[in-house]
Amino acid sequence: MRMKHSHAWALRSFVLIVVSISTPLQANDTSAVLGVGGLSLTTSDDIVMQSEDLHLSPSEIRVHYVFRSESDRDITTTVAFPLPDIDQSAYAMVFLPVEDQENFVGFQVTIDGKSIHPKMEQKAVTDEGVDVTTVVTKAGLPVNSKLSGWEEKVRALPDNVWRDLVDQGLIEAQDPDDRSADFSVTWNLRATFHWEQTFPAGKTVTVDHRYKPMAGGVSIFAGETQFKDYASYCLDDQGKAGVHRLLKQAQAAAKADPERAEGISPIEVSYVLTTGANWKGPIEDFRLTIDKEMPHAVLSLCMSGLKKTGTTTFEIRRENFTPTEDIRFVVFHGQ
Repeated sequence: MRMKHSHAWALRSFVLIVVSISTPLQANDTSAVLGVGGLSLTTSDDIVMQSEDLHLSPSEIRVHYVFRSESDRDITTTVAFPLPDIDQSAYAMVFLPVEDQENFVGFQVTIDGKSIHPKMEQKAVTDEGVDVTTVVTKAGLPVNSKLSGWEEKVRALPDNVWRDLVDQGLIEAQDPDDRSADFSVTWNLRATFHWEQTFPAGKTVTVDHRYKPMAGGVSIFAGETQFKDYASYCLDDQGKAGVHRLLKQAQAAAKADPERAEGISPIEVSYVLTTGANWKGPIEDFRLTIDKEMPHAVLSLCMSGLKKTGTTTFEIRRENFTPTEDIRFVVFHGQ
């Protein structure tokens, strides 16, 4: 059985949220509201995703979009970029790529070549989907438990606040009566970047964004029996042979240096592509580039049409593409 906190990265694509303006003379089209409780996702009948050029690698994600408005009026929307929920527990080996910053993935956006500064919404959500943000913030705590000094803030909470968090199950303490004892939180961090965007009538808008992936805990692949754990990535015989090669190299290196691990590190990456289906029609021109970054690494995924374009790069092209599933792949590499 694989551990919950395996070495996994999850990445997401853009979604569109159209902001409803109540002013009677407002000329912009709207089709949804920014509802109570947070951002609401919707579809758009007027904005076409003309092209999407997606570049995925272990160290950086880059996406270039071209959107086209087919409306005869300007459309003002909120464009959102949701990150996957991030386990905040002490046992989750999650390392934020940009340490001690609210923008912990280094998210950057340019619109038609000009940089903008998106807003960021952060929530604390339990595994059951319950929003406990208010409880956490009323206690005087940031919802991001990975920020420096966070643990000290928890240990310094008034007794009644500490006890309330423990009683609600938001803090699991080894000994609730001993503040110096180990403890862990039970919520996930849910973060969304968003900004106001106007799509001029009948014109195109280019959007570029980049950020650093989030790394989870290290999982060591050490033998044949673990292949079943990666069956969902369509690893074929050639791929398995490549993994065996890497494993033998790692075992030989471990004999020469006992401090080295005998196994190899599989990096699992998922990208939520299906949100691209909430624009009008299909993605007219879609290109996916995956860079495994290391020439001898082994890449495997289930999407058809993958073509090798360089020493470490692979490409998939689609026309009039309607995503029906998300992108998931695994890269095996040596220690």
